[in-house]
Amino acid sequence: MKIMIIGAGIIGSIYGWAFTEAGHEVNHLVRSGRAAQFDQGFEIDMYDVRKGHKRDFLGHYPIQVTESIPPSAGFDLVVVPTKHYHLVETLKQIVPQTGNADYWLLTQNWDGTEAIDAILPPSRYVYGDAKAGGKFEGNNLIATLASVDIGQVDKRHDACLDKVIALCQSAQIGVTVQENILHYLWVQYAVTGGLWPALVKAGSIEGALSNRQIGEQAFRAVGECLDVVTRRGVDLKKYPETKTYQNSSPVGLWIASLTIKVMFRYNKLVQRSSAHGLADAEEVKAFYYDLLNTGRQLGVDMPAMSAFEPAIREFVARV
Repeated sequence: MKIMIIGAGIIGSIYGWAFTEAGHEVNHLVRSGRAAQFDQGFEIDMYDVRKGHKRDFLGHYPIQVTESIPPSAGFDLVVVPTKHYHLVETLKQIVPQTGNADYWLLTQNWDGTEAIDAILPPSRYVYGDAKAGGKFEGNNLIATLASVDIGQVDKRHDACLDKVIALCQSAQIGVTVQENILHYLWVQYAVTGGLWPALVKAGSIEGALSNRQIGEQAFRAVGECLDVVTRRGVDLKKYPETKTYQNSSPVGLWIASLTIKVMFRYNKLVQRSSAHGLADAEEVKAFYYDLLNTGRQLGVDMPAMSAFEPAIREFVARV
């Protein structure tokens, strides 16, 4: 399959490497003037959770990059692992240049798809939530790769969905097709957006884990954010992973806190997936105010989330 990946960031590089290893032709589109920095590729330190793969992999990714989309390039799939608030502008620039290529949007969503549908027909794109992550340290990508959740809006099942499934299967990446991909993404948004303010206030993941007061406030904030998505029509019973955050009793908070501590301290997949957690102040700000403002509009009481606002403002101003 001929694949173009927009950018050479963490997620795009992880999947680009995996698809190249699986025998696909992969090119990364990078900004003008940046191609030369990838001439030697980069090193890979991958905690690989895929079935049949070496768990701790050390290797090299001879990444192929381009600064422009060649005319009549004939890409089968364009993968867009961008921030959700940059997605529409990215699609406006790229879609007219890629002919009839299908798209895989590896990003979050909070505002629905009306603006996207005006650029790209729903029959030609698939949303995805990567169970992958990591960080760059110089010329070394320290990351993890497990699986991916995907789906089309409005319960569609077009040829583009089968294409993405086949691509992931060729690279032994586990695939879960979500019945309602937007509801699934909103739930992930609520959990991430509720936890990030605690990391901001504590200064680090370890700081949040060791501070009981901040930890309990974080769980209450996630519960409030989940109330927001419930008001939006999401049935949380379909997402059992949210149960951890729905019990605000002292015992419930203690059990939830212990569970999270164990995951972050001993689960290498979780550790690496969250390594970039506070890397982008703009992203933290977007998640926080999307959830807080939507909650206020819908009449959701959000005292725990609101209490984090001074820390968020200070973090954004500082960074």
